[in-house]
Amino acid sequence: MLTIYVCIGIFLLFQTTIGILANFFLLSLYILNFLSGHKLRPLNLILTQLILANITMLVSKGNPEILQAFGLSYFLDDVGCKMIFFLHRMAQGLSICFTCLLCSFQAISISPSDSTLSELKARIPELISTSCLFCWILNILIEIPVPIFVKGPRITTNNTNKSNAIYCSMGILIDVYFIMTSLRNVLCVGLMFWTSSYMVILLHRHHQQVQNIHSTSFSSRTLAEVRATQTILLLMGIFVCFYFLHSITLIFLTYLDHNLYGLTISAVLSLCFPTLSPFVLLPRAPKLHSLTRKDTGSHNVLKFEYRIARVISPACTHVSHPMKVLFTRKKN
Repeated sequence: MLTIYVCIGIFLLFQTTIGILANFFLLSLYILNFLSGHKLRPLNLILTQLILANITMLVSKGNPEILQAFGLSYFLDDVGCKMIFFLHRMAQGLSICFTCLLCSFQAISISPSDSTLSELKARIPELISTSCLFCWILNILIEIPVPIFVKGPRITTNNTNKSNAIYCSMGILIDVYFIMTSLRNVLCVGLMFWTSSYMVILLHRHHQQVQNIHSTSFSSRTLAEVRATQTILLLMGIFVCFYFLHSITLIFLTYLDHNLYGLTISAVLSLCFPTLSPFVLLPRAPKLHSLTRKDTGSHNVLKFEYRIARVISPACTHVSHPMKVLFTRKKN
């Protein structure tokens, strides 16, 4: 009979595997879209970095939790714990920052021409690059105390001054660290609420216009922007939901009860967003058939030239560009 810990390990293994595969598949679509020469949307830079942060979170948090659930407690030394914790905390901070950037720049891109945000539309590519660089630098600076204070697993009976993740232990961190992380999270979540409310108002106005006009005169670009906005709003809703659930669990573990089940629930909740987000973004990702459409079109043109040249001059049917040979013969 399977124990509760083995069942938890199987669930975490399933959750982590599905999340990693889905994020890698989504990332491959964006890479193929870039290599095929298609025009890149400015938000794709944020999306690819969010996908990389999701993969890092799943690997750095999911794998140690799986090993712990299957009974391995001392599989990391000090260096391994410092690296794993730093990567996880970095990915967690970048995830909330990039989700906030997605909401903010999507709100700017769909803002009406008479609004104050419309003045930033022309500068979106430049602002996105600067904002992403700022997020990386900010999170690196915030997470500097993590590799300093995190150590390998230690047996302790005092939970007042220690926060143990079973396979690693974290000593007392300075108050500035908690203030900085809390301030970052509160600002990002607050900005997400503000931009999402703004986008909901714009979508509501658009819906009213559609009902009043009763026509299909809206362009496909407008409909694409509406669908993209709905996708980002859904992504933001999933993030905020699991963020608050995870925060409540951490408060419970810190001030009420520090046990293994609570730590496991906290780990599962922290991995829900990176696991579910690729399935939310996948319908709006570049399609495989669209990535090969350009090459297919060139192949069809070549076949058409071949058939025309074969009808006019059979001698031109064994070359790569029959129409060029045909025109040369006519000139001679």
